Amino acid sequence: MGGVSEKMLAQSLQSLTEDGFVLRVSHHVVPPVVEYSLTPMGEEVADRVAALADWIEVNTPRVLDARKKLER
Repeated sequence: MGGVSEKMLAQSLQSLTEDGFVLRVSHHVVPPVVEYSLTPMGEEVADRVAALADWIEVNTPRVLDARKKLER
């Protein structure tokens, strides 16, 4: 991922794993391989975040209009 340090990505994945949103599977091979996937709860959250992102995309003009009205 661009713009994200390896340390920050590792910390985020660890937190998401601890919270039950992400499943971490470590394969004991050389070189080491680790796979991450969403848990059912992670899938549920992803759907909700996607719906929020869709709402924001559709309603951004309304939000900007409201902001302009207050600036006047």
